[in-house]
Amino acid sequence: MKTIQLAVALLLASSAARGQPADLAEFYKNKTVVFLINFTPGGSTDFEGRVLARHLSDHIPGKPSVVVQNMGGASGSIGTNYLGQVARPDGLTLGYLTASVGKQALGEDDLKVDLKGLEFLGNVPDVNVTYIRTDVPPGLKTPADLLKTKGFWIGGLTPDSPKDLGMRIQLDMLGVSYKYLSGYKGSPEARLAVQQNEIQFYSEGMASYRAAIEPGIVKSGVILPVWTDSLEDGGKLYASPAADGIPALPYHAFYQSVKGDPPDDVRWRAYLRLNQLSTSFLRVLMMPPKTPPAMAAAMSKALADTFDDPTYREDARQTIHSVPEFRTGEATRKALFEVLEKRPGVSEYIADFMAKGYREVGDKK
Repeated sequence: MKTIQLAVALLLASSAARGQPADLAEFYKNKTVVFLINFTPGGSTDFEGRVLARHLSDHIPGKPSVVVQNMGGASGSIGTNYLGQVARPDGLTLGYLTASVGKQALGEDDLKVDLKGLEFLGNVPDVNVTYIRTDVPPGLKTPADLLKTKGFWIGGLTPDSPKDLGMRIQLDMLGVSYKYLSGYKGSPEARLAVQQNEIQFYSEGMASYRAAIEPGIVKSGVILPVWTDSLEDGGKLYASPAADGIPALPYHAFYQSVKGDPPDDVRWRAYLRLNQLSTSFLRVLMMPPKTPPAMAAAMSKALADTFDDPTYREDARQTIHSVPEFRTGEATRKALFEVLEKRPGVSEYIADFMAKGYREVGDKK
């Protein structure tokens, strides 16, 4: 460790004197960078992260090897805690983290690190696709048929995850009856549970929906997409371009089509808050606390260059059928800090709703 610290200190000194790129290239040459993904293999975070990791080496000075390490559990908290508490600040580890911003914003206990203390590289917005089995009585042919159902099981990760909270509050606002089963490690496990009819309703990220669900499960008629997440710009909700071709409206439009104009109340504001945490700041890229600024800056630039790389973009189109967007810079970092702040009234409502979820989570065994 002392050798690495000395190397980093010399690197920073030489970077200031002679310019960063050449020095960093020498440091990273023949090294291995760990690309940490905080969810298990087979979900959207994993699909997106692996495509990105395949091309990242070409844009890091010195072209080090890049290896993917999945560290799932606790809805992403285990991997995030590792990045913030255990991983060395030597410039050789970065995290592709899902749901961590939402966990901190909602004050969840299993997240033990303050994201404001990690080195922020950028964020990657995403939207989820929510779907249901078509054989839920009386049978579903269109998304609006959801309102005719008499009850079904929804699956989730943990009662305090933004994904679980979002699904529950969306169904509650629609007045749909459901039972709740939580505890799945990630989307691959929940997806299998839907296929086995253990649960009937789930929400999954766009990448894994496009790659693992749309080609087979949707075409077979087993499941039906009922809505996609809405994106927000300046208070206005709109459909994500990434959802083009999916036969489902964004949630705000679906709600309006079956219930009318949304209410101006704390529950709707809570939904908007959860939606923001599950879309604009669903994924962030970070490095351990106290990572040398020159290395963090170089990695952020390498990520931006990778997202602009035509080879990566074509690989993303072929693999996950969309090209994720990367946002970086000081304005993005400030926006992250703002979204981590509590919202009076809304935060208390979500906390009560979260506690209700813990009381109501079921056990089918």
